[in-house]
Amino acid sequence: MKLSRKLLIVGIIVVLIAIGSLAWFSLQRPETTKKVVVYAYNDRITGIDPSVEDDTGLVVLGSVYEPLLYYDPRSDEFKPALAVNWTSNEDGTEWIFKLREGVVFHDGTVFNATAVKISIERARDIYRLTGRGLGYIWDMVSSIEILDAYTVKFVLDYPARLDLIASASYAAYIFSPSIIERTGASDPLDERIEDWFNQGNSAGTGPYMIEEYKPDKEVRLKKFEEWWGWELVNNPKAPDYVIIKILTEPQSQYNGLTSGEVDIVSSVPRDYVGQLLTRGYKIYNLTTYHNYILFFNTKRYPTNISEFRLAVAHAMDLDELVQLCMKGFALKGSGVVPHYFPGHVENLTYRYNLSLAQEYLSLSGVETPVTIEFLYQVDYEENRILAETLKSRLLQLGIEVVLNPQPWTALKDIAKGVWENPDNAPHLIIADWWPTIPSPYDYLYSMFHSESKEWNYAGYENPYFEELIDEAWELEGVDYQAALERYYQAQKILFEEAVGINLWDEIKPFIYNPKIEIPREAMNPLYMYVIFFQYVKVG
Repeated sequence: MKLSRKLLIVGIIVVLIAIGSLAWFSLQRPETTKKVVVYAYNDRITGIDPSVEDDTGLVVLGSVYEPLLYYDPRSDEFKPALAVNWTSNEDGTEWIFKLREGVVFHDGTVFNATAVKISIERARDIYRLTGRGLGYIWDMVSSIEILDAYTVKFVLDYPARLDLIASASYAAYIFSPSIIERTGASDPLDERIEDWFNQGNSAGTGPYMIEEYKPDKEVRLKKFEEWWGWELVNNPKAPDYVIIKILTEPQSQYNGLTSGEVDIVSSVPRDYVGQLLTRGYKIYNLTTYHNYILFFNTKRYPTNISEFRLAVAHAMDLDELVQLCMKGFALKGSGVVPHYFPGHVENLTYRYNLSLAQEYLSLSGVETPVTIEFLYQVDYEENRILAETLKSRLLQLGIEVVLNPQPWTALKDIAKGVWENPDNAPHLIIADWWPTIPSPYDYLYSMFHSESKEWNYAGYENPYFEELIDEAWELEGVDYQAALERYYQAQKILFEEAVGINLWDEIKPFIYNPKIEIPREAMNPLYMYVIFFQYVKVG
């Protein structure tokens, strides 16, 4: 009798475990008859407000919302999205966009010119009032006129390539204007709208809509059957569900892929890539515009001395670092603007030379030994290797480096402290960047202009530099070559003063299950980490 009770208890436990396992699995892959793709992403989602978000939320926004146009820098081609054609006047100060008809938002609202006006003005005005987001890209827009339900006219304060700006990866997404009434907002700038978005709500026109939002764990997207583009894409094998799973550790992504719980990974240990390929997994190597910048705190001793910064720059062997940190999955940086991006410049790379580094150190007047602090993101393996390698190299010059690893959200807050209390901000900070618009201004303004205190971790202020890039930005719509020349001069200033060093431009290996097909159309380096799942084929 006792044995029977024990067996009964054991049986109950086994059944409960089985039920729990099935429940867990159902959370991972809904409706097994449906086509599901699980995509492992390596950072928590920082927000999903289409007007304000300027960071990791892009991985979600890119599937849920759409801009007026898409642009592919690889082929220098535009692809119509919510606009079907566009023209400008001769001097580029007026642009007219004809909008796509027959489009509906996820909430059933009909897409029209009003939605475009409200969406773009909101991104622009939030940036103007608060400095948040990346709405600076619309700063030249004086007014947006609704000519009819499907035609909008942009009137600019100065000439600009508004076709490129309208294809931006941030601050260019169109949302349903009905959310203003739904949230009880008094106007499009009301904070209740941002709160509503970041609670996991969506109101886009994209091929997928948000079904569940847990920014630290996973985001579940469901196919939007009414998307206007399904007939054009003609892909019956597109996934019905997409699960963006947050796995910050590369080893966790590897484990998820090899166990079958994950279909696509973005950040496995690079040492494992070859092994995975021999096991039959597939790879999509995307040459990205994602680069890693080493910022010097230009407001704190001793990194406020340019000769000291040059000493550090010449003590780094970038060829070695690309191999050590990136296992060869990167191109050595040259200038701040990455390879194959408009405005990239060759031969703006520091030569590894310890004797020259020592000369600059002597010229700086900094007495050694001296201690500096290095802030880096804790869950990026490449950053840890860089920090430890640089610590070793600089010790040869009598420079002791104190390492300060932090999670990304903490790193951002600490780094921005360079503007409020620079003597408490780290001397060295490594951060990564990917673009919003296909313009050198994106890199140069965002990371080195004194107006951009959200991302200028060097605390750099140089009126002549700012005048150069601001002039170039306005010239892009009139004389593109003259604009590129000014961008070159600006990069040369940063190089000569060693304000920030572009260490490498990443080649991102996406490894995926062979049951999936990822065509070229599904990946675009301008929209970093976004996979256009409407082109992905399952089975």
